[in-house]
Amino acid sequence: MGFTEKIDGNDLRIIEILTANARSSLRDIAAVVDMSPSSIRNRMERLVDLGVIKRYTLDLDHRKLGFEVQVVVLVTSRPAASDTIYSKLSRFEEISSVLRTSGPANFICMVRVRDISQLTRFITGELEKIEGVERIETMFILPQDD
Repeated sequence: MGFTEKIDGNDLRIIEILTANARSSLRDIAAVVDMSPSSIRNRMERLVDLGVIKRYTLDLDHRKLGFEVQVVVLVTSRPAASDTIYSKLSRFEEISSVLRTSGPANFICMVRVRDISQLTRFITGELEKIEGVERIETMFILPQDD
């Protein structure tokens, strides 16, 4: 039996509901999927065990927490330094995610900082000093007014 055969339509409906709102109660999900809350809980646990659901997360408004600037940072490195650089980038609290990529840049980093001064200090004081980093490019993410 293949992996996708273990996931049925009810599982997909549960995933869809949780994707829209990870705080949905078992009772609310059960009403939509037409199953008992205990069956929903069992299916959710199975989806976690299968690795389909990796984690439950929060969707934060970082601006309300004082992080006004969000930037995509492209980092180009020497190939031999790639593993070390990835490890170092993953440790910075300013970087919320690091993606290894192919193409002109080796890494795409999502960076959140309070202001341009903090971004400048982070790039010049931290990123530029990492051995093996050859180029850094930034793209500011424009805020969406809600």
